[in-house]
Amino acid sequence: MSLLVVSCSSDDDGPGGDPVGDAPPIELDCSLFADDLTLVNNPDAPVDYIINCNGQVKGKLTIEPGVVIEFGPDVGLSFHGTSSIHAMGTADERIIMRGTESSPGWWSGLNFITTNNTGIMEYVDISYSGGQTYNGIGESSIIVYNRGALIMNNSSIRHSEGTAYTAVSGSKVSLENNTFTENVAPMTMTCKNADKISASNDFTGNEIDKVTISDGAVGENHVWQNINVPYLIQGTLRVVTGGSVTIEPGVEIEMATGSNINVESGGLKIVGTEALPIIIRGENPGPGFWKDISISGTNGMNEIAYAKISGAGENPDTNKGAVFLYYSAQLNIHDTEFKDLASCGVYGKLLHSQSSNPNYTSSNLTFINTPCNEAFE
Repeated sequence: MSLLVVSCSSDDDGPGGDPVGDAPPIELDCSLFADDLTLVNNPDAPVDYIINCNGQVKGKLTIEPGVVIEFGPDVGLSFHGTSSIHAMGTADERIIMRGTESSPGWWSGLNFITTNNTGIMEYVDISYSGGQTYNGIGESSIIVYNRGALIMNNSSIRHSEGTAYTAVSGSKVSLENNTFTENVAPMTMTCKNADKISASNDFTGNEIDKVTISDGAVGENHVWQNINVPYLIQGTLRVVTGGSVTIEPGVEIEMATGSNINVESGGLKIVGTEALPIIIRGENPGPGFWKDISISGTNGMNEIAYAKISGAGENPDTNKGAVFLYYSAQLNIHDTEFKDLASCGVYGKLLHSQSSNPNYTSSNLTFINTPCNEAFE
């Protein structure tokens, strides 16, 4: 079946008027998802469709404005091959995807393994999902897996049992004007997609208001926007040849234990303002919680200013500075505070022929509860 025509306009507990009539929903057989499928509204049905199976979507799934879909326990939709979703609601007729019961994790969620980059969700509200895991990825309402793709705008995810939205390395995503709230956590994103995390989204009101960034290498030019909740870096964020990371004023970054930022040959710009300093601290307070910011290249972009850095120096024998410079690494650092470190604020290695690093400049640095300030040897 390529088309399910019922009529148009039904509502849920979200925006819009009260539904008219009490027509029962249509229960969808998951064999329908093998072909192109269109879901439409029934003005006489408070709920348009029920899904009680795990649907493997192989074609184009079109969902028209105002459609309400309820999912049974532990089921969801997975998009494979060249399949896609085209769920285009409106501000007045939002598309609703929710559980048949209002319990976090009641249904699995949506999993995108598709190579089709035309998938889009506009004005879609997802709730009470997040029970799915996939290939080692923890519970999440939406998972965009390696090579998967999804555009999601003006939508919401609420009451997820785990993380609302997860995108892993190799996926292609776009996110604007979405709300991730009342979940355990709002988002986990690979570092390669961190620049897709727009400040137009709302990540507040969750049990954990942090956006987790997984480790990996950045080989393109990225800007991390001020999203009003902290980024949590896990593992090593590597900035390699052809890549750069610019951190906007006001951004807060938390570093997980064992984590660091390693600028190999790319560029790093951590420049806040006096009114909006950039804060980089350990996920938990206290000296030595995370490793360091290490720089080994001579990229003229490298600058740290109007920043507050604390909690670094996890192993003072190897992480000798919150900022660690290899030999002639380039850095201009100024107007920055170092606090509660288990190592120096800035530490640099010198070549045998050097008495100082010719590519290093500093001014107006503050050190509070640090074993040493600046040291080169």
